[in-house]
Amino acid sequence: MNKHSLYLFGGALMATTALTSGSQAGSIKSNAASSSSITSVKLATEVFSATADTAKALTIGTTGGAGSTFVVDFTGSFTTGYNLTLNVTGATFKDTPTVAVHGQSTTGTLDAAQSLNGCVVQALPDKLLITGCSGTGTTIASRHDAMVISGITYTAANALAVAGQSIKVDGIVKSAIDSSVTFDTIASTAVVASKSAADAAITANLDFTLDGTLTPAYTVAFSKFVGAAQTAILGSIKYSMTGALGADLSNAFAVGSITSTSEVKIAHASLADQPALLSITVGDTTKTPGTYVSGTASFQLPAASLSGANITVVFDSTKSIAAAASKATDATVTPTKGTDTTNAIVVVPAFSGKLAGINRDGLSTEINTVLGIAGYSSFLRVANTSGNDSTATITVKNDTTGALLGSFTTAVPAGGTKQLTAGDIETAVPTAKAAGGIYKVNISGGFSGYVQHLALSPNGTLTDISGFRNGAATTKP
Repeated sequence: MNKHSLYLFGGALMATTALTSGSQAGSIKSNAASSSSITSVKLATEVFSATADTAKALTIGTTGGAGSTFVVDFTGSFTTGYNLTLNVTGATFKDTPTVAVHGQSTTGTLDAAQSLNGCVVQALPDKLLITGCSGTGTTIASRHDAMVISGITYTAANALAVAGQSIKVDGIVKSAIDSSVTFDTIASTAVVASKSAADAAITANLDFTLDGTLTPAYTVAFSKFVGAAQTAILGSIKYSMTGALGADLSNAFAVGSITSTSEVKIAHASLADQPALLSITVGDTTKTPGTYVSGTASFQLPAASLSGANITVVFDSTKSIAAAASKATDATVTPTKGTDTTNAIVVVPAFSGKLAGINRDGLSTEINTVLGIAGYSSFLRVANTSGNDSTATITVKNDTTGALLGSFTTAVPAGGTKQLTAGDIETAVPTAKAAGGIYKVNISGGFSGYVQHLALSPNGTLTDISGFRNGAATTKP
């Protein structure tokens, strides 16, 4: 579009951009050849402290970075006197910037700076007043098509302490002869916006299901996951920089600018699973049981190693994995302040996320104090409430130490039950009786159901002591 139009003033035909309706809409751009308004510079929210006072005192754009320079691209060309007012919201102007005017070719290329021809620049807290400007002719070398504003600094930008807020600039161009005449309006544009410099999150993996169908004599049921080995990635940490800048609007934040190290605290029921759990790893750092408090493990990791770090637990495939771990457990990352002194930074707030749970795909319960001593005897009734014939694995342990004494399997028909006496158990696992006649058993299988525990006393009284079961996953009769 040709930027020239004709304006009749005092009987003389003059070249100008003036359209008194005010419908013209100039724009603020990163350069005059851009086809659209500038994309606001992203200032890191972390350059502010938690208090508005610190944010108000911070000077933004001290080294003339990207957000400290922009082009006011007029809709038309000015060859007569005009005044430009630029208003700022979300901050105040701190210092008087440098102003240069340019002619502009039809391709958008700026010509060398033209004479300001009387332009006076005055910086007020809420606006820039650029008055008395005038182009001297209609050629590129003499008219005013665009104005470059550079060396802008802002202060009192406390709104930017909240991610997503911005500093905006708009403007209006009026005739220097008659202030009631509007030549151009400059659309409001966000020149600086705030965002967190760190993209931080903890993401849970899908829940894992323990395989209750492992029935060979050499295998402990629920020692592996369905369709997988004994390794579980519970979740992952996302911690990366997003290209936000420091207060100088020139230098990008780096991971080290925000944090030097971070504490990663993992709380998960599987961490107390002894002796099945072999290790827990966050990224490249591994801890074994005994090096952390049962149920909670803490890691001190460099910030640079956090991005994409998986939280992984590894189990012993010969040991039965204990009760399911609730998905309500989580991981927390608490970044610590780095050593960058360039900006008035604060640390990224701690962030947390849920981790994958560990479930069972069938029956799993523990019967403690199975009675095989003289005069007393236990009877265990294993019920299969599913529609498929299945197999239960009976694992016998020392009731005092928890040491494994042996295991065996038994068939349980669909919709039926299988009764086991203390004698049956001791026949299958002779070391159970040798342990003193009091032991506990874990009963598991890939079917829904329950286990009833009956005790026969010397006087012939049969008592249901099923309430002594410990397995929370069992469906009670």
